[in-house]
Amino acid sequence: MSRECAPSDLCERLERHRDFYFRRTRTRRIKSEEQALNFIGEVGFCTAFTAGLNLPCLREAIAGEREPPLPHHIQHDFAIGMTWRLKDVLSAKAAVYYGKAIAGRPAFIAPQMLPAFLRLRIEPTSYATAFRRGALSLCAKLVMDALRRRRAAATWELKLASGYSRPQRRAQFERAMKELQEKFLILKVEERYEPFTYVWSTMEQRWPQALAQARRMRRGAAARQLVQRYFLIAGYGHPRTIARTLAIDHTLVVRAAAGLVREGLLEQCPPVAGLRGCYALTQPHLHC
Repeated sequence: MSRECAPSDLCERLERHRDFYFRRTRTRRIKSEEQALNFIGEVGFCTAFTAGLNLPCLREAIAGEREPPLPHHIQHDFAIGMTWRLKDVLSAKAAVYYGKAIAGRPAFIAPQMLPAFLRLRIEPTSYATAFRRGALSLCAKLVMDALRRRRAAATWELKLASGYSRPQRRAQFERAMKELQEKFLILKVEERYEPFTYVWSTMEQRWPQALAQARRMRRGAAARQLVQRYFLIAGYGHPRTIARTLAIDHTLVVRAAAGLVREGLLEQCPPVAGLRGCYALTQPHLHC
């Protein structure tokens, strides 16, 4: 990037980079299941419904615009409806990982990127050891105990098996399920509609090969893979924001970004409003 770019021009050029890769344009918007699967594979990881996190968003890509507003009646929103159907179809086929994996929000992860997330996010020891160390709540441990006894279970079954079925314990149970998803210990594998319920399984049951690959990866290599993919798609970003959004160690992000700078893939942005302290791609189409 030229240091002589006007701040507003530089910001807009970087946003146009995101428009292209996030598919925030009418000409590149997603119209089918196949296109959605290709999109997730191209970007590596994206949110399902939540735009504005500096990451691709499937709903945004289906709408083909930047941060489309939420309608008053979301059931009438085409992009939300299509995203809702795709999360069921793609996760049921194990074509992608789907869960609350990015900023605590529902997200998709392509199979080729999943081992890197697992290497940086899962406990190196068993869930029982994590519980004894105080790194896992009691309810979460009891849910894992129940899932280890079966291949999959509905939400109501897990509430009963863990002893958290009473209404006054609902909040504890929901926190535990969020905790287990963020630690990549469990995931939704099905949504049943008559009556409505979620069906859950463990990562060991659903993604054993990804777990095996994760155990063979070095943490630095895993961070490099995620950070490089982030910049290739998002165009620019701040290490602290990346670390917070992806829930990975800030030091690893800084080291990965520094390595990308040494290789000429990244450079530090000029100190302009909204980009202070950020890195950005050194790609021809971002130059003034």
